Amino acid sequence: MMPPAIPSSWFRRPPKTVYIAVAWLALTAMAPVGVAEFRADAAHAYDEYIGTIRRSFAARIRTGGSLLDLTAAESSPLLRDGRVMVVPAQRDGIVGVSGGLIHHWKGAAFIPHVTLQRAVSVSQDYANYKHIYKPVVLSASLLEQHGDTFRVLMRIQNRNGPVSAVLDIWSVVEYQRKGDNLVYSSAASERISEIENAGTPDERLLSENQGRGYLWRADTFSRLVEQDGGVLAELESVGLSRTFPPLLGWIIAPIARRIGKSSVEESLLEFRAAVVEAGYDARLSHAADSH
Repeated sequence: MMPPAIPSSWFRRPPKTVYIAVAWLALTAMAPVGVAEFRADAAHAYDEYIGTIRRSFAARIRTGGSLLDLTAAESSPLLRDGRVMVVPAQRDGIVGVSGGLIHHWKGAAFIPHVTLQRAVSVSQDYANYKHIYKPVVLSASLLEQHGDTFRVLMRIQNRNGPVSAVLDIWSVVEYQRKGDNLVYSSAASERISEIENAGTPDERLLSENQGRGYLWRADTFSRLVEQDGGVLAELESVGLSRTFPPLLGWIIAPIARRIGKSSVEESLLEFRAAVVEAGYDARLSHAADSH
């Protein structure tokens, strides 16, 4: 699957996504204003929200449908020239729920002159995420694999401007194939823990749901379809965070929306660059072997 959208920093473009897919809209949306209380009503609201998204995703797998409901007429002019489409999935990309905020964005990009298998291989190369999505992804590893189901641990960081945080994210990623030219994947966080004093002798992994509430839950959905001499990549990123600090929401909300959109855009751009590079390396290797 394609990595989830990674959180970007406040005032610079975000590194890639990927499995953190998913998700790091929430990280960049918060100011560092101390410990946040994780509330059961926020978890319940997110579970209901993501349940609807998963049912919709399952329906699209059955029908072969686009995550963005793109028609050929819409996708061709926007994506063939290298541009990336990113849209809020609900309202303006941020949905307020009891006790938290849901960040929900969708995007698409076309990757020319590559195969579906090449794109899937890059998506599943978790050990290489730290190179593809640096400096946000500090490390990534595959913990288990059972067929097309992967369990992954990723450490991400955000250090710039007022936000400074390092998170460990355990996720389960499932891939499903439909025919010879279409692959869907979904990634759901099992646990997200903030790291206190990361990279120092006093480093400490906080318990789940402790910390400042940059990201409590994360889900990412992707669709890769081989068509027109390349691969169309679609990404849907959903995350749950704390609410905006009192009296600062009117300042933070527009910034969070801009960064949420650019985070998904950068994730798609970096994924595309990695897939293109992998295809180029494969062609060079093939040419060398043929001599």
